[in-house]
Amino acid sequence: MPVEWPIAAEAADHPVDPARRAGRDRLPIVRRDLFLDESARLTEQERALMSAMLGTLIDQIADEVRLGLGPDILPAAERNHETMVPRLWRSGLLDRPILIELLMARVDEQRIAAACSVSSASVVEQLVGDEDGQIASAAMALAIARGRRRDRFGRIGLELDDLPVEEAAFLVYLVAAAVRHQLGGAAVATDDALANAAARVLSGHGEARQTETRVGELAAALVNARGPDDAMIADLASEGDAALLAALCSARAGISPASGWLLLVNGGVGEALLLARLAGLSRPTAATLIATFGQILQWGDPGKAIAWYDSPSDADIEAARGWWRLPRQYRDCFSLIGGRDGQPTD
Repeated sequence: MPVEWPIAAEAADHPVDPARRAGRDRLPIVRRDLFLDESARLTEQERALMSAMLGTLIDQIADEVRLGLGPDILPAAERNHETMVPRLWRSGLLDRPILIELLMARVDEQRIAAACSVSSASVVEQLVGDEDGQIASAAMALAIARGRRRDRFGRIGLELDDLPVEEAAFLVYLVAAAVRHQLGGAAVATDDALANAAARVLSGHGEARQTETRVGELAAALVNARGPDDAMIADLASEGDAALLAALCSARAGISPASGWLLLVNGGVGEALLLARLAGLSRPTAATLIATFGQILQWGDPGKAIAWYDSPSDADIEAARGWWRLPRQYRDCFSLIGGRDGQPTD
């Protein structure tokens, strides 16, 4: 509820009159909503957090674009700025797979971390003081990146740097175009100014500052300096740091952090324990992973879940390793034509 979760207040669903219109334009939406898989639907909290993160990101971009405008344009560009997010939302132009996937990942991180209570300093905070300079530097960079993206309520967020360059360019120019529309038809002379302002915003974009990049750098530093460390995996699981846990397992498995995240969070228990086998986690560590994440991610009975760890042969694991090392675009396209994890289906 918004009163319990202030960040959700603006994005929460508003009460709707039971006698709202029943026009035929609602029919496609109602049909989709009615038959959605209940297990895959967003909760109201998740929907509110994703909406709030996206709205905040657009507002931040709009503010940066406006700052690049001259004093003769700025006052007009700031008028009715509160209508921009709703207008873009209704346009459907924000329905971008990469953008929505990032929002989903942030919500999953928040959900998992919230379910795990941490009374002492986190693993990342402890690593900031590590004797290994590479580990300490990478941990500090990650701590700063995460701190920048948290709001005053401690909720995780998204910045422009977290988007791939093509996605960032689309969103910045979309916001600049929305500002132009707010100025009206008499503002043709502002087109160059807005395009230049958007370009200046994009010139400061840096994919190297992505949170995912920082997480991957710390994971690589840990593996390079310490090798396989199951105790670290167990600590990360107990505090719910799913992003660093997935990246650390990925570094040990020789696959990308993005693939590790898909296996750990977006799949089922079988894919999560496949990641455990790929990373060479011991059986007790895999059991710890099930005990901490199983209920949060709805993996089912722990006793049955651990059987997934034992079922694949070593040859199966190596075949899976080769598959998950392939480019994601290839794997996605294979899935689109009816395949699943390297195995064709009829």
